[in-house]
Amino acid sequence: MEERTADVDAEEAAAALGALADEARIDILLALWQSDPLGFAALQEAAGFEDSGRFNYHLDKLVSRFVTKTDDAYHLTPSGAKAVDLVLDERFGPTPAPLDEPAGADCPECGTELHATYEDGDLELACPACETLVHYGYFPPRGRATRDADAFLDAYSQRLWRDFTLAHRGVCPHCSGRMQTTVETDPGWYIDYAATSNCEDCGSTVGSTIGLRLLSDPEVVSFLADHGIYVDDRRFWTFDFCLNDEAVRVVSDDPPQYLVPIEAGGETLAVTVDETATVVETARRRPRH
Repeated sequence: MEERTADVDAEEAAAALGALADEARIDILLALWQSDPLGFAALQEAAGFEDSGRFNYHLDKLVSRFVTKTDDAYHLTPSGAKAVDLVLDERFGPTPAPLDEPAGADCPECGTELHATYEDGDLELACPACETLVHYGYFPPRGRATRDADAFLDAYSQRLWRDFTLAHRGVCPHCSGRMQTTVETDPGWYIDYAATSNCEDCGSTVGSTIGLRLLSDPEVVSFLADHGIYVDDRRFWTFDFCLNDEAVRVVSDDPPQYLVPIEAGGETLAVTVDETATVVETARRRPRH
């Protein structure tokens, strides 16, 4: 068994998850999520139980793992709060309508406008003509159900590029574990150079263009702002350098370094990164008059 999962007690995990396998217990967790802390009688009422014996039985199954008891009240534990998060993302509720919208960016392979499609929690940015898959990610159905198409795509973009930023800074967006980022050449995607982050704790992988990892770099943000372009106002896939890496080139083999040109307003910011996709140098190149 891989080291990152060797410390998982499957029997204990099954017992913990089994404690949630009753809608009455979900009602108790939701009641605490809405009004934590609550005393015994108040929690019984909030969770909708008439029989105190039945209520006490189900509450007992949650105490210690998902609920903690103080002298006069019950509280959600961190694990209880995570269980509520899973419930509230609406994977278990009504399925939101699928989405298929023009993405406002061109396919880096054939130039056809990309489409954003969303179904069952999964979003894809892909080309309807050549079928190039540019991006794939997850967004909780609850977040889709409460937004129209434009607002949803804005929210998705904001969340995902921040996830990439977390990964690049060493924090796994899935488990908050330790991530290491390296630049891969010829990763087998449509791009030639990928910034790939691997979690040492849960094993998840986050991959993107190198350019997408630069979207929160202060020099890049400042450069774009000087040209009236604000990263919070645009979806990450509408920035060419976040989508297309055909202009990226190797500037050093030992140590490995890569140059990513970012263009705006007739000016270029040349960004050099190392083998971990960390910026080591930037230079502005203004057009000659």
